Amino acid sequence: WEEDDEDDEEDEQAEPDEGPRDDDVMEDDEEPEPQPEPWMLPLPEVTNNIYLKSYFPVMKWNPEKKFGAADRRVWVVDHFAKSFYCLDGRGKMKKEHDANKLLQLERNVMDPRRARLMFFDAPKSYEIVFPSNEERERFYETGSSIRPAIRVYAPSLTKPDTAHEGASTTTTIDGIKENAVTQKVPNPFKKTGELVDRELSGRCKVNSSKVQDEPVSIWTGTFNMCGAPPPRDAATLEKWMPRGKYDIYAVGAQEVSYQKEEGEWFSYVQEFLGKDYLTLASMQVWDITLIVLCRKKCLLKITNVEGSTKATLHKEKCGMKGAAGICLRYHNTSMAFISCHLAARLERTKMRQVNVEEIVNQIQLANKDVDLTSQFHHVFWMGDMNYRVEMEHAEAEPLIKAQKYNELLSQDQLTNEMRERGLLTGFKEAPITFAPTYRLQPGSGDYMRDRGRAPSYTDRILVRSMGNASLKCTGYKSAEVHTSEHLPVSATYVVRCVRPHMNCFHR
Repeated sequence: WEEDDEDDEEDEQAEPDEGPRDDDVMEDDEEPEPQPEPWMLPLPEVTNNIYLKSYFPVMKWNPEKKFGAADRRVWVVDHFAKSFYCLDGRGKMKKEHDANKLLQLERNVMDPRRARLMFFDAPKSYEIVFPSNEERERFYETGSSIRPAIRVYAPSLTKPDTAHEGASTTTTIDGIKENAVTQKVPNPFKKTGELVDRELSGRCKVNSSKVQDEPVSIWTGTFNMCGAPPPRDAATLEKWMPRGKYDIYAVGAQEVSYQKEEGEWFSYVQEFLGKDYLTLASMQVWDITLIVLCRKKCLLKITNVEGSTKATLHKEKCGMKGAAGICLRYHNTSMAFISCHLAARLERTKMRQVNVEEIVNQIQLANKDVDLTSQFHHVFWMGDMNYRVEMEHAEAEPLIKAQKYNELLSQDQLTNEMRERGLLTGFKEAPITFAPTYRLQPGSGDYMRDRGRAPSYTDRILVRSMGNASLKCTGYKSAEVHTSEHLPVSATYVVRCVRPHMNCFHR
């Protein structure tokens, strides 16, 4: 290959200057994970070993979808050199990247043939189009298996008798000397069907597993701050948002009107969680906010991060209500997070239903042709939903003191709307074992009488999962943080996220 030293700016898609770099992702003082068992596998025993050094003819994507000869590219995934190469249509080298510099390998949701690659050492990303979805999937598979940070599902590349917890191995594929292989393959630079020899030799490593998924811990939280700043004492906020315990944090808040500068609350959350976490995205509409963060070591497993907002109609009747949403994929598992604020007052149940329908139908995430509840493996819905307990304060007060929360919930509007009128169909809520979260006197924790109305569970967290997706709720509670008329609420989950499946190497 001849190297092309000239920068090819049109070959790459512009990206924002800011964003995580490789030194943001790995920390020297991170606690090492348990080491998988090593295993040596001869190259001739690898099924479809040609994918260890594979050539993929593609086209450079452009929005007008008009492709010419100048747009032809061949991307090479070379496990033995631990590298990705971008060649032009004649075989001339345009770019070379180490595999450990790959930040994202993202499959487009709307176009089944498109993919995007983003490297730490490249200021822009590559957007490419494959001849077919099948070719894109093979590229994703071999491109995932070359990455040191990714453990893929590949039983045929995993030590058969491994005793390691999780049935994982670091497999060294040996193609040295007598284990070298020469294969006849189509010439990627010609369309004539001509076959050429391709030599596979050397050694490479694949982090493989017999387990199809890996557990990811998720913390979700909602807090109507009523315009007050967050607690100055970090220990107080930690009652709601414990630091360093979860892989992903999705922090929803409403009435964040205390901010003197744009993004002040987002900066506070990032600083609170500390340097081991990175912000994936943050969104705000009116004073409704949502920020999603992840552990640095999880960053390379996350793609397809998008955000959207929806301000609901009828502002003159229900005020500045709406929702902010963020979606992502962790390996092959998609999820969305929604932070909402619905219409207030006891009698406005129909207005709240209209708010929900607007949010579901008009939040634009991932596939814009499908509503958000129908396209993700998991949807986490949190916020001040403003549904009330239809009971007088004098009747509710002894039930709260006696912790007879089920009797309160029998008159809870949200519970009854979901059960009787099909609101948020398919969403589920963990059992509520805490007292109502509204309306309290800031600073004291005592309930206000609020015109004789009962304290209510206005602050809720729900989740909807597809039938083939695995999720377990590990906690649902409120926190004694008394800076607002509301108590913050949190829910924690373990999601089994599906690893990249190495169909190209399956026997």
